[in-house]
Amino acid sequence: MTEEHQEGWGVIRPGDRKAHYYRGMTSLCRRVGFYTGPLDADDKPSPDDCAACRKTLEREKAQAQS
Repeated sequence: MTEEHQEGWGVIRPGDRKAHYYRGMTSLCRRVGFYTGPLDADDKPSPDDCAACRKTLEREKAQAQS
């Protein structure tokens, strides 16, 4: 049985312009729900990232460090 990531960056369809950060099946920006595709757990900033997802993720990291 393969262990899948429960959170990470994913693109809904090949060719889409932006990647969203998913936790479970919902994006952090709440614009996309029920995503079941592959996720990339690597968290390197990219210009292709959804700005709202990136901002929420960075805010969560800052709160966890304080």
